[in-house]
Amino acid sequence: MNKKVLVLIAMMLSTCICVMTASADTFELLKGATTTGPGRVNNVSYGEFRTWSCDVLVSDNATTAVSVRIEGNQGGSIFAPSGMAQYSLTSAELAVGIGSFSITDMPVNTIRANLLTLTGGNAPAVTVRCTGVK
Repeated sequence: MNKKVLVLIAMMLSTCICVMTASADTFELLKGATTTGPGRVNNVSYGEFRTWSCDVLVSDNATTAVSVRIEGNQGGSIFAPSGMAQYSLTSAELAVGIGSFSITDMPVNTIRANLLTLTGGNAPAVTVRCTGVK
């Protein structure tokens, strides 16, 4: 009888873990970008994501300025110039090579990152990863 209860609990926990992991996905919107401009468009319509948590990673801690804009739309190839959010890394974030920010209540069907500013450093590369959450 105890073995049956333990098996049932294990099955319930594994189901909960699967449900929890299905409610978020991480997307690499820019990967090692060395010039300004938009990254590739990612179709995220399947996820119904409303909130986004983003990291901006910089490969060179001598970089003096990095700013990105996260852009999204309901489908199509035209993105609004104001985007969903714009973020500039602080001096402290540039020194350690990472900045983080969040975007709340912004459901979109397609998303991309646009590297607006990249100055200083020795051939810096910028990566942007965002996690969408339902």
